[in-house]
Amino acid sequence: MSRNPHKNPNPQGKGLVPVLAHWDETRPATVSAKAPAELLFDWFASVLVLSAKFQFKPAFGQLYYLYANGGEWQLSLVGPTEWGDRDMGDCLGTCGLNGDMTWSITPDEGIADNARLQEALSTLVDSFLRGLESDDALDDHLPGYRRDLPYYQRMLATGLGASLRGSAAAANTLQSPLRVMLQDAGAEFSQRLLHSE
Repeated sequence: MSRNPHKNPNPQGKGLVPVLAHWDETRPATVSAKAPAELLFDWFASVLVLSAKFQFKPAFGQLYYLYANGGEWQLSLVGPTEWGDRDMGDCLGTCGLNGDMTWSITPDEGIADNARLQEALSTLVDSFLRGLESDDALDDHLPGYRRDLPYYQRMLATGLGASLRGSAAAANTLQSPLRVMLQDAGAEFSQRLLHSE
């Protein structure tokens, strides 16, 4: 039986070539030395976004909306006023993917007055800060490839890990204990996390 030469053998674009292309796209374009507070905040903000549900390929320069709904986070292209009657939950604000594969978050005004959103954010902040109460080296805990993550989150986590490792190496903090990194980040660091700005 001969193969039809006009039929695309890979109509869904799956396979090694697209995976390698996506892998290449998640390499950090720039990596610079970061102080402990900046590196830890970039780590937290990025993990918050990557813990959200989404099934699309994020692009540089695109604004996304981050929602909390019943203990789950969701990343969307659709803003809070565009949903009509559908309840997506509480919008934390907008976020975007940076060239170094970290994510930035711009919180909406008034999030401090939203008890449900503050509770969801506090849970993540507490968990993140507890994870930093260790004498393990920073390098041992930074994100990387994880098979259990959905496809795009897996690719982005790999790029994020490479970026944070590069920034920590440039600042000579890659082998610093997490507890020391947290102390060096300063007392106002946890307060900044709660406002995600």
